[in-house]
Amino acid sequence: MAEKELGAEDADALFREYIAALSYSVLRAEKVHGSVNRGKVAKRLSVSAGSVYAYLKGTTLPKADIFDKLLAELKVEDRDAARLVALRDRVEIAKRSVRDKGAAAGSPGANAPDLPRDIVTLVGRELPLTRILTALGGDPGEGVACVVSGLGGIGKTALAVRAARRLQDRFPDGRLFVDMRGYATDVPVTAADAARKLLRQSGIAARSIPADADEAAALLREQLRGRRILLILDNVVDTDQIRPLLPAEGPSRVLITSRSNLNGLDDAVHVRLDALSARQSAGLIRELTQDLSPEHRPSDRQLAEIARQCHGLPMAIRIAAALVRSEPWPTTEPTDGTVGIEVFYDGDRDLEDLFEHSVRRLDPEQAQVFTLLGAHVGFDFDPAAAAATAGVEPAAIRKILRHLVEVNLLESSSAARYGFHDLVRAFVRRRATARLARRDLDTATARVIEHYLARADAADRVLTPHRHRVGMTPAPEPAERPDYDTAKRWMSAERDNMIAAARAAHDLGRDEQCWQLAFALRGHAFITNDIELWATVHRYGMSAARRAGNRYAEAVMRNNLGLALLRRGEHAGAEEMYVRARELFAEVGDGHGEHIALAHHAWVHVYRGELDEALRKSLRALAYIAERGSVRNHAILMRDTASIEIALDRHAEAVPRLIDALELFATHDLRIDEAMTCTELGEAYRRLAAFPQAHAAFERAVDVGRAAGSVLEESRGHEGLGLVAVARDDPAAAHRHLLCALAGYSTLHDMPGRQRVLAELERLGPLTAE
Repeated sequence: MAEKELGAEDADALFREYIAALSYSVLRAEKVHGSVNRGKVAKRLSVSAGSVYAYLKGTTLPKADIFDKLLAELKVEDRDAARLVALRDRVEIAKRSVRDKGAAAGSPGANAPDLPRDIVTLVGRELPLTRILTALGGDPGEGVACVVSGLGGIGKTALAVRAARRLQDRFPDGRLFVDMRGYATDVPVTAADAARKLLRQSGIAARSIPADADEAAALLREQLRGRRILLILDNVVDTDQIRPLLPAEGPSRVLITSRSNLNGLDDAVHVRLDALSARQSAGLIRELTQDLSPEHRPSDRQLAEIARQCHGLPMAIRIAAALVRSEPWPTTEPTDGTVGIEVFYDGDRDLEDLFEHSVRRLDPEQAQVFTLLGAHVGFDFDPAAAAATAGVEPAAIRKILRHLVEVNLLESSSAARYGFHDLVRAFVRRRATARLARRDLDTATARVIEHYLARADAADRVLTPHRHRVGMTPAPEPAERPDYDTAKRWMSAERDNMIAAARAAHDLGRDEQCWQLAFALRGHAFITNDIELWATVHRYGMSAARRAGNRYAEAVMRNNLGLALLRRGEHAGAEEMYVRARELFAEVGDGHGEHIALAHHAWVHVYRGELDEALRKSLRALAYIAERGSVRNHAILMRDTASIEIALDRHAEAVPRLIDALELFATHDLRIDEAMTCTELGEAYRRLAAFPQAHAAFERAVDVGRAAGSVLEESRGHEGLGLVAVARDDPAAAHRHLLCALAGYSTLHDMPGRQRVLAELERLGPLTAE
């Protein structure tokens, strides 16, 4: 009896049966004989390790002689081997039968090769797949094209192939696939060559295809008219490459993949692929390595770490899965916990080369700017920082950044903020190091540092005006001086970049810029109570100043760092900083700095409970600054002295000082200092049982603290209002304000503040309904 002819779907089912049988037989052989090193197998078969991996995962059907040798190398038993050989031969015959059947029919797609094989494991793409199926499988009157875009290696082709196979019934006249080679090593396929290839696939004899490019494209559109054909145009470089191929009318549709977003196709449905989530990444690599023997399979913890290093890029995950088949995953760099981009190479696939193909499609100016952005010291950046890094005019940078976003070499996370995917960042930094002369690379980094110093100094002069700025010689301010809220937002947005800039300045030996950047960041760190930022940049600054032999700068850095350590609870470390700062100020003859350090040292005594000594030091410093210091420092020392007096129950002495200081702060628009003084004044009034005045002062502290951007001072104000409400026997108001304070302290990870408020809430007890 003649064997039944196989259709395309029957051939696919047979292929899936072959893959399942192969996986089962290999796993059973490994249980009996142990795992066989795939790299050694590849050498004995004279093929690449990636080819062996492709054979075992079913990506490639091996030739009969290679398959026989592969089974022998893997020690697959005779009965299993015989079954697998038979299945392999049946798969080959079935696929050839489908192709021959199509050729004989002369229908569209008759001479077309099969679609690329649908990969077995496709994770995290359910939603974009649904969008593609909906866009292309809808009514004939709907859009003609769907564009799947994203970073190289994100899985566009795999998703398009899966969608094309799912859409077989919707396009009975054929699904024609062509690789436009937009990001290949050689020249991209032209629209004319693609049209001729598609015409041949649709059954048109080669001699009947016009030589003229426009006529060939017109003939293709005519062939598509009135038929339900799906064109899959893979790896497209830009809109011009494919526009002549798009159907003019009728039910045919086009599925396009590109690293460019192809925004010029206005009427297309655009599906952009993002990186996989951490959970999806871990699931994919677990699926790809599940057939490894237990002794070679990475643990769940190791798989999670490998997935993290791949940053959600499917190609990176697949390369990593291939690598762990033959060798352990490399250890991470101790500096940042990452592996280099060069690790992602498995013999067949090279992630660095994949990204390089994208750069080759940029024009020279775009490629140069992209490479120079590898010298940016931080993470995301705004156009001004990009212009400084690349050394181009701000007016010219936006168009280049826009194009880099368009081709998915750059991401735009929010308005006027740009950044790289983590692996692209690793690639561009390595490219900058390899392609730029060391002098040019250092010059670009220096421009970034100068940019951040100038902007930080300008913002600091708005946030904390009237600071004592002796020794500061930063770069010129930006053309537009920011207002308070703009300065606050900019400092917050650039926080991590500032740390990176301080580290880069230190490492490059740009010592003056390093300590001055730390100085410019102190005010923002003080307002936001960002102790990590504060301590980190000042340690860099102190080291740089010491290396440069700048005793004044070292004294300033130590004095500022001491307060950060004090807020962190490191009293001994703070005292060491203050003592040495006073010595250095005395050595350079700076009496102002010496007495400011003395005033700060007083707070070490406060935290130790040595209040009399604290008051003695504070009054001594106040007397000096009142005669020789700035208005701002005079007001600060009045407030600090009053705070110590409150701790000593000398409230009558403290209140007048605080009122005088408050007037000075308000007059000079020193918001954070005004908020702090309101809190201290409220506390003095509370202890004097002057509750209306205390309530007003704490309420003002909340409002001014919020306007200043200080969660700490806003929380302290709420805590004070809660305590006043307790004293007034108003438990509802007490709960409300104390809970606000608790939320703020929790945000800041301020454990002492949290503990104080929780203790007060416990004493207050739960609210009871009246």
